[in-house]
Amino acid sequence: MGLLHRPAASNGQPGDLRAWGQRLRQQVRRDLGLPVAVGIAPTKVLAKLANRIAKRDPLQGGVFDLGAVDDPDPWLESIAVEDVWGIGRQLSRWCRMRGIADARALRDLPPGELRRRCGVVGLRLQQELQGHACLPLQSLPPAKQETCVSRSFSRPVSSREELRQAIATYLSRAAEKLRRQGQRAGAITVFVRSSPFDGSSFYSNAATAVLLLPSNDTGVLLAAALPLADSLYRRHKPLQKAGVLLQQLQPEALLQHHLLAPLEPQQQQRREALMAAVDGLNRRYGSGTVQWAACGLQPVWAMRRSKLSRAATTRISDVPLVWA
Repeated sequence: MGLLHRPAASNGQPGDLRAWGQRLRQQVRRDLGLPVAVGIAPTKVLAKLANRIAKRDPLQGGVFDLGAVDDPDPWLESIAVEDVWGIGRQLSRWCRMRGIADARALRDLPPGELRRRCGVVGLRLQQELQGHACLPLQSLPPAKQETCVSRSFSRPVSSREELRQAIATYLSRAAEKLRRQGQRAGAITVFVRSSPFDGSSFYSNAATAVLLLPSNDTGVLLAAALPLADSLYRRHKPLQKAGVLLQQLQPEALLQHHLLAPLEPQQQQRREALMAAVDGLNRRYGSGTVQWAACGLQPVWAMRRSKLSRAATTRISDVPLVWA
């Protein structure tokens, strides 16, 4: 775990992170019960290799600092070219055909030959192996472009009401994800399909609605999505799967108002407070504690989950009973 760039100490020299890595490893094992290895190096690719060495070599104690060794070449020679981060099956075969069998040989390959084969991506990989950082660290994941929730039904759905309940359930979950991500959706796509084994009667379709005002309010999104479900319903087409896709996502803090869709600040604040209250109750007491009436009660079409693992720490019904 934890691929780290080697930071500089106050005197400008690289800091000794091995002891810190050991403490991190012990804390993760104590708090989470997970055995982990820590690799430390000046670049991402070298840190990946250091992590691999820490896992394979029992003498390292689960922590290896590739930037602290006097001569990294023997360590690079011990790692096959297939195990270098960013080397896929085809590229590893191309390297093997040219006698490049390990990470050191790849590092010392003439850059012109590597550029002709892999372009600038290959050159960046080689620069990383040489100790020049080309791949910046990302402390935060990039914002999502789309959010999708879809499920297969436990049995074919052939009624309009059941399809509306399923779409409402999936949309409620997707809207909750949006609020957790701090985003609003500008468009909604609803899709359905029957079993692919139906042969000539196979049915698959989708419909999209664009919102005048991007929103993460479940009520607003339901008002746009349920008519789409009605338009996709076919009486003699039993459906096996359905889902919703929220598109044109934008940050929650940026909202461009629309002249034809006025939204008073007080109304917006009340709706945001309502959504926050619903999300808080569902987080505290379990998913589905508070839900929209359109989702239905105990739907018979819900996905079968009889083989789920027990969750005794979060579900009271799963707490084991001991009779003494």
